[in-house]
Amino acid sequence: MIIKERGITEEVYTMYSGMKTGDIINQIGDVKCEATLNWVESLDVNIDRTVIVGAYITGMKLAERFKEFSKVTVIDIHPHLESLLGDGVHFTDDLTRISDADLVIDTTGLGGLSPESVREFVNSDVSLFMVEDPTSDGSDNSIMEKSNITERLELASSQYKGILKTGGLNTKTSGTMTMTIEILRNSLHDLLKSKGVLYGVAGMNFYEGVLFKEKNYPKFTKLMTEPAMIISALQPISPDDTMEEYLQKIDSVVADVSI
Repeated sequence: MIIKERGITEEVYTMYSGMKTGDIINQIGDVKCEATLNWVESLDVNIDRTVIVGAYITGMKLAERFKEFSKVTVIDIHPHLESLLGDGVHFTDDLTRISDADLVIDTTGLGGLSPESVREFVNSDVSLFMVEDPTSDGSDNSIMEKSNITERLELASSQYKGILKTGGLNTKTSGTMTMTIEILRNSLHDLLKSKGVLYGVAGMNFYEGVLFKEKNYPKFTKLMTEPAMIISALQPISPDDTMEEYLQKIDSVVADVSI
């Protein structure tokens, strides 16, 4: 629910979006999860054990969904990220757990899981191997050259292989946080052009710095619950409507690259 209050004078309103920054992150994550689930279900393979490499945002969301029907293990080198995961998910930094899975999902992106690790651990006992493509529809050549997901997929011995591709906002990467910031940035830009809008503040922060540098999970959680947008205007206006328009543009699909 949008909160509306009078501003400094009776001529001005201040509108706090009902949508929190965490809501945007969750909705983007849900789009990626649906694409992943659709691919897995289309293959009609029994999934008892799922291993997700990378706990941050996409991995966290996928763990929530896949634990509903399989045993889920999340692998990450950052032990404090275990705080992101709910009950019923095993957390470890042991890459050998990959070999025990029916389904392996690699969300580590640029500079993440090495091709050598894929060759060693994603063996023929792993039925499905999916990699999240870190690039997106606005990627520049430098970012695309840094991505080695094609090599990872080629070295995997699994029967089925897929690439999770997400776009729609012309961003340089497909990272959930990248897309969240892009929605906030574009929405604020659009709202500032509306008649009667004095100024606005978007919930943009260096969230990765809070989580990975400060390692402050309580602070990160608090930031996620703050309004995604605050607008000062002469008349009531809905920041949520603008952000929702951008959320609807996001599209995610798994391209099957099984040989």
